Order: sequence, then C-alpha cells, then structure tokens
Amino acid sequence: MLSGTLTAMREGTSPQDATLLDVLIDGFEKNEALDGFHWRDLPMPDEPEAVRKFAALTDEATRWKGQPARFEQAGPRRIAAWPDLEIRQIGRGIMVRVRAPWFRWWHDRKTWEGDPIGPLYDWLNEERGDE
Repeated sequence: MLSGTLTAMREGTSPQDATLLDVLIDGFEKNEALDGFHWRDLPMPDEPEAVRKFAALTDEATRWKGQPARFEQAGPRRIAAWPDLEIRQIGRGIMVRVRAPWFRWWHDRKTWEGDPIGPLYDWLNEERGDE
C-alpha cells in the first residue's frame, strides 16, 4: 500500500484530475502577487478539456463559497469570481487567482512567543515514532 502511495506522489496529479483544492494547495509555488492576487496557470490539452475543467473548478468553488459574485460566459471567455477567488478560462488556458491575505501578524515576534507550533511537531514526530 505504501509503495502505491509513493508512486502516486511521484507521478503527481494530471491537469484533468486536479481539483480546486489541489491548485490552491500545491499550485502557488511563488510568493508573488499581481493586482493583489496570487495566481496559478493550468494549461489543458485542448479547449473542450479546459471548458470541462472550468466547469468542475467552478462547481467545486460554488459548493465551498456559494454562488459567484460574477459569472460570465461571453464568447470564448469564462469567469467565475468571488471577492477573494477567480477562475478564468479562454482557449485551453485556465487561471485561478486568489486574493493575497497579507498576514502582517505573521512577522510579529509576539505571534511566535512560547513556541505555539512546537507541540504540533512533537505530536507528528510521536506518531511517526521519531520520539
């Protein structure tokens, strides 16, 4: 079972199988923002696949966030947008944009006083048997 999991991890997730959550978690490799958004590009094999993936990602986001504040399908362009999330598609390209949260408190020394996260890592190490 473990070797199958490792093989799946090495092979990764195809663009067709990527969920919105996959894109949000694994997609943002850079700490860059444009117009206040982080973004991830998801090129699909062809336009029909991109249209299907746009619909699937939009459906997933709608279940999570409710109806989009903006939804347009004009000509070759599609957008489903919430105040903090956008899914766009044109041609075989999809772009997911997420508003940058700007965690200013993250760098405040008081946030990390007393090692608030250390016990969580201790717990994980304990479960792995790394005591």
